[in-house]
Amino acid sequence: MDAGLAGVVGAAVGVIGGLGSGFIAFLSQNAQQRRQQTIDREHRLEQSRREAYLVCVETSKHMTAAWWKLANCILSDDRPAELCQQYAQEAQHVWVAFTKTADAVCIAGPNEMAEAVQSLREAMWRMDRAGTSWYECVRSGDNVDLDSCEEEFRAAEAARTQQGFVFLAAARRALMAEH
Repeated sequence: MDAGLAGVVGAAVGVIGGLGSGFIAFLSQNAQQRRQQTIDREHRLEQSRREAYLVCVETSKHMTAAWWKLANCILSDDRPAELCQQYAQEAQHVWVAFTKTADAVCIAGPNEMAEAVQSLREAMWRMDRAGTSWYECVRSGDNVDLDSCEEEFRAAEAARTQQGFVFLAAARRALMAEH
């Protein structure tokens, strides 16, 4: 083989080797970019879930607090009707906020969280209905059913508390925060 042919073959081998190396580098870089995009997506999903769960917990606490303000007003010996009405309206407004945050949790997922927030929503709804019935008994002057209305509210609130703990446990599992 003469030197010219050896140079051409050497150059061809160099070009093929360079192209092969470049192609392998391209594939490796492309795979790395896809892995990073997947990691970024998972991070954003976890953050949006964490935020949805925390806002849901916060609004459920606000709703419970609003109902207990009304309950304390109802139980007060000198219950000002205007203050009780204000607390009742506050509880109703917080219910709307809670349902929106519960919907956000359903959307954020996963399915276990959607089920947990639905159970919490039902418990919150029962507490809201029981509290509303109790408030209506007081407003109408129906002192006969007052004690049973209070018992129903307290039972519904206890069930809500239990579902709150179930929701928190599901959130920890969904965020892989269990140790």
